[in-house]
Amino acid sequence: MNPVAPSWTAAESKSALMSAIADDGAADSLITADPNSWGFFRLPNGKIFVVGYANLGLLPVAAVINNRLLIGVGEVLAGFDVDNFQRKFSYRMPSVFHEFVSLTEPIVVRDEIGFVGISSDGEERWNFLTNGPINRFSIENGRLHGETIDGESFEFAIPE
Repeated sequence: MNPVAPSWTAAESKSALMSAIADDGAADSLITADPNSWGFFRLPNGKIFVVGYANLGLLPVAAVINNRLLIGVGEVLAGFDVDNFQRKFSYRMPSVFHEFVSLTEPIVVRDEIGFVGISSDGEERWNFLTNGPINRFSIENGRLHGETIDGESFEFAIPE
């Protein structure tokens, strides 16, 4: 199955969110500590998944792959079964979640200061942390390399 990125809709407040989804209702939700921002993902099956989060400057990111909904927001990466929304795992990132780098097994995610390889069941397989926030990176021939915002280069082989 090819990964799908569900569409994100932000809401100005929790009450605006409730008004926006009043006709459809929410299938489930992920609420992080101290939520001050709200929105929802509309999944390929039409269901709505609500997210309340402490806004650290980055929007929540989601992907659906192999009947698993993955959501990264703040310092949380969580996985849910798409059919019944049973939470399969919740993983605390070393820093603030930024993006999915690869959705193959293991899933590779990037946070502000590094990369984590994690199984689709939420087990950390490996991590690589830099000495500062990542400015840029690329993947070539199974190696991740890039530079921090301070100009420090990094490179490492992605474990299998």
